[in-house]
Amino acid sequence: MQKYFIITIIFLSALGLRCEKENENKMDCTNVFCTLDFRSIQIQIIKSADSTAFLLTDFKVIRIFDNKDITIKDSDLTDNSGYYQLVNDSEVAMLRNKNVEIEFQGYLNKAIVITRRFVVTADCCHVSLVSGVLVVYL
Repeated sequence: MQKYFIITIIFLSALGLRCEKENENKMDCTNVFCTLDFRSIQIQIIKSADSTAFLLTDFKVIRIFDNKDITIKDSDLTDNSGYYQLVNDSEVAMLRNKNVEIEFQGYLNKAIVITRRFVVTADCCHVSLVSGVLVVYL
């Protein structure tokens, strides 16, 4: 009987340690104070010939692992400036504690003229770029 009791104690202890290790990597954002700035990550597309903005007729941002369209259409950013939004702080919950691969697809008259991949993440408050080039010359 004592043998089963000791085995049970060892098993429960190991199970408790495993749960603690799994929770070590998760961010606890309950007591975090965030700054009030609203951050976004944008790609800028420039014409190689004259360094002016390359204007697309449409664009998409696709989350790679499930092929979901996560495009944020913001009329303020698509104002003929050549900047196109990839993600912003409204996506913090989706990106928190993960490296998420996304693909930018730029269209000119319904034909894809540019595709670029990026890895983005977020802490408790803001999005950030892990990898990818944000200024592209075409």
